[in-house]
Amino acid sequence: MIESTHSPPPSRGARASLVAALVAAAAALGAAVPSPTLAQDVTNGSLLVAAPALSDPNFARTVLLVLRTDENGALGVILNRPTNLEPGVVFPELKEFLGTYDGRLYRGGPVSPTQLLFLVRGLAAATVNGPEVLEKVFLSIDADSLGEMTRLAHGTDELRVYAGHAAWAPGQLEAEVRAGGWEIVPGTADLVFSTDPGELWNQLEGRGGRGSNVVADAR
Repeated sequence: MIESTHSPPPSRGARASLVAALVAAAAALGAAVPSPTLAQDVTNGSLLVAAPALSDPNFARTVLLVLRTDENGALGVILNRPTNLEPGVVFPELKEFLGTYDGRLYRGGPVSPTQLLFLVRGLAAATVNGPEVLEKVFLSIDADSLGEMTRLAHGTDELRVYAGHAAWAPGQLEAEVRAGGWEIVPGTADLVFSTDPGELWNQLEGRGGRGSNVVADAR
């Protein structure tokens, strides 16, 4: 069985620095330097599809959107773990901004689980100061703009709310791909905003490129 070498979630005392790092990483998202050693490069906007043999419970049967990858490491968010919880229930301070938004909160990853990220497209993207992760899909970490985003967004088809994210040290994600832990699939806005995110892994598994044959041998 293959296990991810992903670092464990940080202590509460380290969250502030991680949030600051996420802000800085988002600002620098356009300066990606993907690794040339992979069978198919991991780039900003790529989707990572967990191989069937990936046993880490944080990432088993997940699909992640790569938010940033460069010489400093990589950041991503899990797309296919919606909860049954409303964002305003978990984060009461958001209720006044959410209006009639009826979307559910997603588990974005094990790192900084109280830090919110928003993926936005459509008219609501005009309110976002964050980077364009892939064509017509933007990242925001600005909760103060949530009211305007929810007013302009066409529900969950154009706005989704994630708690936490995934992070890799320099070279770590590339090593996991070479070991066969992830398939790489080109991202699209329709996949990111899939109408059935719970089926996204089943839809994409086996359709991407891998770095080696390790997973095939382990099946």
